[in-house]
Amino acid sequence: MNKNNWLWHAPEYFSRWRLFPRAFITMYIYLLYDVTQWFMALPDPNTQQAGLVSVIVGAGAAWFGLYVNSSSTKFEIQEVETNKSGSRMKVSDTRKNEKYEYEEEGY
Repeated sequence: MNKNNWLWHAPEYFSRWRLFPRAFITMYIYLLYDVTQWFMALPDPNTQQAGLVSVIVGAGAAWFGLYVNSSSTKFEIQEVETNKSGSRMKVSDTRKNEKYEYEEEGY
């Protein structure tokens, strides 16, 4: 696969932009709003219905804690030095804290 293809970089952008956590939080906010509207519209709520609402609100605290404490990941740092004789690329993997170098003939 070509490393300049958009599919090669897509997982890193999904992680960096945190699309899935934001989608889950958005869905939870909608669910919480809908459940509270339903509960307030009940003429005589019972303990089972109140328990459902309290479980959904409690799950929201867990979701929010996971969202706030999560961070995006950055996997590689790439530095390219180009001169008349060719190119040298330095790549470091931030997960393992390793650095390795390799040379490529011009771009």
